[in-house]
Amino acid sequence: MMSQVQTMKKQVLQLRHEANVQRIPVSQACEDLIKYCCEHQKTDVLVTGISQSENPFKENKACLLI
Repeated sequence: MMSQVQTMKKQVLQLRHEANVQRIPVSQACEDLIKYCCEHQKTDVLVTGISQSENPFKENKACLLI
């Protein structure tokens, strides 16, 4: 019985915390996201790609067995 009360108190505290979170309209969040992406586009390796010399996942040229 006591654990159920503690669980419910935790849930109430979590819900209160979530209710106090500042919310913004989706349109504003989209604008902010687009602005951020455009500002950081030149340094994003997913957009510009990785040069072969910097690629940590390139395959080794040969496999040696001893």
